[in-house]
Amino acid sequence: MVTNNIKFVAELTINHLGMVSIAKQMIKSAKEAGATLIKLKLKNVEKYYEDDSKKWRNFNFNDYRGSLELSKEDFFELDKYCKSLDIEWFCTVHDKEGLDFLKQFNLPLYKVASMDADKSEFVDYVIELCKKEGKPLVISVGGKDIEFTDELVGRINDAKIKAFLLHTVSIYPTPTGKNNINFIPVLKDKYESENVRIGYSGHEVGYSATLLAAMNGVAMIERHFTLSKDWAIHHLAAALTPSEYQAMTSLITNIKLENINVSSSYDEEELRFLKGMDYQ
Repeated sequence: MVTNNIKFVAELTINHLGMVSIAKQMIKSAKEAGATLIKLKLKNVEKYYEDDSKKWRNFNFNDYRGSLELSKEDFFELDKYCKSLDIEWFCTVHDKEGLDFLKQFNLPLYKVASMDADKSEFVDYVIELCKKEGKPLVISVGGKDIEFTDELVGRINDAKIKAFLLHTVSIYPTPTGKNNINFIPVLKDKYESENVRIGYSGHEVGYSATLLAAMNGVAMIERHFTLSKDWAIHHLAAALTPSEYQAMTSLITNIKLENINVSSSYDEEELRFLKGMDYQ
């Protein structure tokens, strides 16, 4: 059953092309499309990736990837912009340097991506910050087995923090039938509690798997967001345009409304309607 108050996250990732003006357009469009939270990304590309001369569309990958990052100054501007629109934002962080920078914004959540979830020292650092500030952790577990997740949730519970554990398949885009949505009830039965909620970070084309995740009662839905699918950016096929994102949030909201009431009787409105059907 669809839960109440699903947190709809619009993940801007690098689809703003590193331009704060486009990021602002994305934030405004995402809120209008039903997003309740904006997610940004902060990564020191030079430190994170090895410079192995890998190419992307004939560009050095590190140079290409670095050109799509927001600057630290941009975060101050986007923080003010989000406040002006009355929408909260949070951020995926990949190292302690980035996490320490973000402390000053008093964010509602901190996010660790699947690619960093097995970096125990870093994850413990984020958990400790969440505990100190009383903020929930959001962590994706794409590519991780149940033994890993057991240990991770144990550390979260030991720290007595709130967390959103996001089911995801780390294939961009994830082929239809490969999203493993029926694993969500397993995660809910095994880990969900007052402090730990299960969510879904989808990378499929479209949003059919996301709708099924919502029907399985996830508390958070995170989807990549883009203004256009015509830009030459990697992973863009996994993103939703504003109209797609709005259609998704509207459908989930309507499904939730249809799940509210159960009646074995008829509605009085039916009688009024049927009495007027004299042309039958």
